[in-house]
Amino acid sequence: MTKSVNLYLASCVSEGSGFWLVNFTEDDDIYNSLGTKLLECYRKELFGLEGAIEVKEAINTTLDILAFHSKFDRYKLDNSNIAYSSEIPINLIEDIFDLWAYNYTNEIIWKKYIGLLNFRKNNKINNNYIKIGLKGDSYDFATKLDELLSFKPSNSSFRKDSSDELMW
Repeated sequence: MTKSVNLYLASCVSEGSGFWLVNFTEDDDIYNSLGTKLLECYRKELFGLEGAIEVKEAINTTLDILAFHSKFDRYKLDNSNIAYSSEIPINLIEDIFDLWAYNYTNEIIWKKYIGLLNFRKNNKINNNYIKIGLKGDSYDFATKLDELLSFKPSNSSFRKDSSDELMW
């Protein structure tokens, strides 16, 4: 039997910089496990250790793809293996967390969804032709994933470099 851990989504601050953290801990009180860095815990789900590792990896991969696309589109969203930019809206990061946390219970669907995520990770662009060949749950999931990964900050101040944009 594997030990149970709490997979969580929290907003944190360190050295005046805010970030999102997706991680897991054995502690029931997540606030004690992170000390003063934790501001608020938005999601907390109980998993076995292996499940928490798999779900965390899927969430992080999704957020890495989102950060890559934002960089490709010349928006700057800082990311690392565990922490992600606080510029990502809470509703988006919660939707990504929920998407993976709630689909982990069905092994067949989970494997399909991880396959689609890995395909999306390896093919850096959104290819709508791939979705044409999908049907049912796989099509719905691919559509939902595309929707989540299409985030663009609405504030133009997030632009990294606007010096080479056309004037008109």
